[in-house]
Amino acid sequence: MGREEKRQRIYQVALRLFSGFGYKETTVEVIAGELGMTKGNLYLYARNKRDLYNSCVAWALKRWQQNAKREADKEEGCAAKLYTYFNAGYHYLESDTILRDLIIRDPQLFPLTETQDAFYEINVASRNILLGYLREGIERGEFRPFEAEGVAELLYSFYVMLVVKRYVMNGRIPSQKVLDNAFELILYGILEG
Repeated sequence: MGREEKRQRIYQVALRLFSGFGYKETTVEVIAGELGMTKGNLYLYARNKRDLYNSCVAWALKRWQQNAKREADKEEGCAAKLYTYFNAGYHYLESDTILRDLIIRDPQLFPLTETQDAFYEINVASRNILLGYLREGIERGEFRPFEAEGVAELLYSFYVMLVVKRYVMNGRIPSQKVLDNAFELILYGILEG
């Protein structure tokens, strides 16, 4: 097994344990034991427990992001790309139960401010994916001209709110119909004609 494959295996196991037992209860010794390696060997891949946690969460968030982008990039039109990116991302956590449970266990993965965001670069990359679809749509004449950076930020914030409401907060879960209605509002607005 190569170094990158071993790193991915470490992230898979660590993520499963952090998801199941939480950060506080999961020890480096337990992760190393689960992997059949020594604690010292595990430290060749992470400086400490916090570094391992952040690295495996970042790895999982990038997989989520890449999955949604891969699905969206199959579409021709930019509106369809935006919708598919939202939809694929929104539903991803239904199948990735380990990441979903970790997000439920650690809602700080979606902080309110950028200064508290340990995964700022990943979130900026997600906004930039949206920004790319918006700019492409404007260039193609599919969307009217607008300030794409601000709209990308708004769309990303809206998306995060839906994910948090669905997977983190107890209460009414936004349905597919809510997602579809919101997307229709984004595309067509509320003004007649």
